[in-house]
This record gives sequence, C-alpha cells and structure tokens, in this order.
Amino acid sequence: MDGQTGRSTTRSPDCRRLRILALEPYYGGSHRAVLDGLLSRVEADWTPLTLPARKWKWRMRGAAITMAAEARRLADERLGNMTAGHAAGASPQTPGAWDLIFASTFLNLAEFKGLAAEAVHDVPAIVYFHENQLLYPNRHEAEWDFQFPLINITSALTADRCLFNTHWNLEGFLAEIDPFLKRFPDHRPGGVAERIAEKSAVLPPPFDPADLDAHPPTRGDVPRIVWPHRWEHDKEPGAFFSAVTRLAEEDIAFEVAIAGQAFRESAEEMQRAAAALGKRLVHAGEPESRAEYAALLASADIAVSTAINEFFGLAMVEASYAGCYPLVPDRLAYPEFYGPEFRYSNLDSLIARLRSLLLDRPAPGFARAMAEGFTFRRLAPRYAGEFDRIAAEAG
Repeated sequence: MDGQTGRSTTRSPDCRRLRILALEPYYGGSHRAVLDGLLSRVEADWTPLTLPARKWKWRMRGAAITMAAEARRLADERLGNMTAGHAAGASPQTPGAWDLIFASTFLNLAEFKGLAAEAVHDVPAIVYFHENQLLYPNRHEAEWDFQFPLINITSALTADRCLFNTHWNLEGFLAEIDPFLKRFPDHRPGGVAERIAEKSAVLPPPFDPADLDAHPPTRGDVPRIVWPHRWEHDKEPGAFFSAVTRLAEEDIAFEVAIAGQAFRESAEEMQRAAAALGKRLVHAGEPESRAEYAALLASADIAVSTAINEFFGLAMVEASYAGCYPLVPDRLAYPEFYGPEFRYSNLDSLIARLRSLLLDRPAPGFARAMAEGFTFRRLAPRYAGEFDRIAAEAG
C-alpha cells in the first residue's frame, strides 16, 4: 500500500498546509488519474493510501480493514513526530494527524472510520462518487449484490460532503435510494435520500492535457475511428463492432483503433471481433504509456462510445480535447456535455452518423472547447475550495 506523504508544494511559513488523508482502494484508470492530479496540483500535506485496481468487489468488501490498519500506524507515526517537534520548539499544530479525509466510493467509509477509531476521530470526510452501485447495470442480480449499494449509501451518510462527477450520477443515486431501501424486510430507514442530498454537490473529474497538447492532430490517408474504452459488458463493445463491421461491408475506407484494456475474461471475445476487421484494425489493446495513448487519439478522426454504463466518460472528453469528433449515445451522463450533433439514438443511428462522417471527413477540434472546461487548470481550484471549506467547518 502506498503510504507516501507530503506530495505537494509548500505554502508560506505562517500558513499551515491542510493535511489530507486520501483513500483510493481502486488505484487505476480515471480514479488514479484524478487522484494523481489532485496530489500534484492542490497544495496540501497529502497522505495517499492506495490499493491496486483489481477485483473491485473485493476492494469494496475489504479495503476498509486494510486501510484502517495503515491509517492507525501512520497516525501514531505522525503524532509521534509532532510531539518530538513540539519538544524541540517547533510551532504546535492542530491535534490529530489529519484535517480531512478524501475517499472514493470503493471504500466503505463507515467501516473505515469505525476501524481506524481514534486515528481519524472527528476528522471530516469527503466521498467522491466516480460512480454509484445503484445505477450499475448488473447482468446477474444476486442477494449479495445488495451489499455494494449499501456501502455507497452508508458511506454517503457517514461523509460530511458528497461530491458527484455529474448531475446524472447524483440525481440517479438519490432517486434510487428509497426504492432500494424498500427491499428491507422491516425497519426501513426514512429520509435517507434527503439527508444525503443536503450535503451533496456536482464537481466533474479533471484531466491532465499535457500529453494531449504534446501530440497535435495527425491525420492519415483514410479516416480513423477510435474506441477508447475497456473491453467489458457495460461499455457494449459488441455494439461498436456491429456498427463498424456493417460499414466495412459497404466497402467504405476507414481504420479502427481499439484503445482500451482487455481483461482475461474478455480477451478471446475481443480477438474474435477484431479478426472480422482484418487490416482495417490498426491498434488493439491498452497503450503502453500515456504518451502512446495521446498519439493514438491524435491520429483519429472520430471517437465512439457505445456505453450502457457511464457516469462521466473521461476517455471521450480526452478524445474530444485531442481533436476527435465524439459520437456518444443519447443517454446516461452524456447529454450534460454533448450537444445533439454529437449524440445518436440507437445502432442504426450510430451507423448512419459514422457513415456520414467517414464520407465527409470532419476537421479536427469540433468538441475541444467543451473538453477544455474539464482540465485541472479549470477545476483544481474548485477542489481546493471544497477541501478548505469542509475542513474549516469542522475546525
């Protein structure tokens, strides 16, 4: 577990830095990108605790135990250092090891605070909702699936502030709480959604444009379509391949790049689908580096999402910033950011839109202005403001 501290710049000597304990049990993808950016851009004394991005269900079940033990150890260490510093004549600090907790929803915050006990006693907490389990499209519902929405709900109740990446995420979560709680056989809690709504707000996840800025659009001889998503059922890869396969049968000139991670369970499915495209497929799999990913986006004309589960869609925002023309389904969080010219209603609509764009190739940058609003330069000050306010209100 990463327990490194102090990854930030310093303030003036008379202004103590906010001490933030950051908890990310699923340190990968957009979760990692957002946290890493905040660590380097929001001035604070950071203590990041992370776990590898594997087996998300087990992370939600058990990360609180592991992270609480590490938080207790680090708190003892930090408080011991502060005591030694006071004895040596250093300026005293606020009691306690941290001023604020910043956690993602893969952590059971209620369990963490109970297990960490005095190490985080009275420390206010912000929970960031990259997603929520009440809106997640389960393929096979089983009784144990109920655990994950409950973790989200109890974490939200425990938190002092709940931040959601989109209005769709926030409003969907609140709307589904009461129907979910009605599944209780008895002793159904009331007023839960209202309590959570009072302390919730929307704050989009920022991205770092540096690598994208370093790779201006570079167009080849034929249009290129990029699908920048992990290969899992909730991203509907089958719908994408159905669309491009039908266009290939029309003998339209184009290339395809698949820029997402394929897991062991889906690798064979991806290979079979990709084989149908033959030489049109110019890339398949997760790029080895951020720079390689940026170059791949810069080489594409059109970026496509076919997701049935998307709470923000950072990959599509980055593709838009890189110059791609985005095509997104008219559902989920997408209508918050993408105008009707970028949305399609069904598979036939997607095929028609792609056909039109392939035959009349778009110039780069149609949606870049929208994407620029989600850079760290624009959003990091808003995060810093939230951190300062919640810490101050508890002080």
